[in-house]
Amino acid sequence: MIFASRRLLRPSWIISHIFVIALLASTVNLGFWQLRRFDERKANNAQIMETTGRESVAVNNLSIDKLDNTQSYTPATARGTFDEDRQVYLINRSRDGVPGVEVINSFTLETDPVSYVVVNRGYLPRKVFNEGESEIWKPSSKVLEIEGFIMIPFLDGKLQGDEINRIDIDLLSDEWGVPLLPIYLQQNQQTSNDWPVQMKPPELTEGSHLSYAVQWFIFTLIGLVGYPLVLRRVAADDRLVA
Repeated sequence: MIFASRRLLRPSWIISHIFVIALLASTVNLGFWQLRRFDERKANNAQIMETTGRESVAVNNLSIDKLDNTQSYTPATARGTFDEDRQVYLINRSRDGVPGVEVINSFTLETDPVSYVVVNRGYLPRKVFNEGESEIWKPSSKVLEIEGFIMIPFLDGKLQGDEINRIDIDLLSDEWGVPLLPIYLQQNQQTSNDWPVQMKPPELTEGSHLSYAVQWFIFTLIGLVGYPLVLRRVAADDRLVA
């Protein structure tokens, strides 16, 4: 037997056994965690596919009481005017590997009483944003009917100047001094201007979770096979010495 070797029962080896067991338990847990992430990703993709296929709703007539996370990516339309003076830039964005920002405006809806919704108008490369004049992405002052997807916003955003790290409705409402609907509209139609560029639909990939899970289980298998072989070799050496 492997543990017939007294050397393998010494404190240093016992610590080694405990460490290997803990390591194998960790790799197994990481493998199953990646499988859970894989299942969650598939379920999320299925939810988005179902939601984007729904009939378009009018933001002007939206029932706020019935909003939840399952309504993200619901097709929607809104009629009203953009507020040029209520504009911020969502930072740390990228498109096809090119860093940039997204242009965020308040949109005054044609409702009675008047209501306001945040609109993500689209993407600007950082170079255009840094070097260009804001006139080239200035929103139209006309009454428009825009199309996009309803999105559920984040919390705990941080605003520095006119740059924000995530769309936080409460933060923007305080900054702009108007009551905003508790959603935002991700516009998916290109305006007459070159900038900003319309938002792309979400990429519904399954990611690398499955391959990562396989890697963790392979590491587990290597440990299950390799460590006993090491112990067997040590025990055999001890028998030869004896």
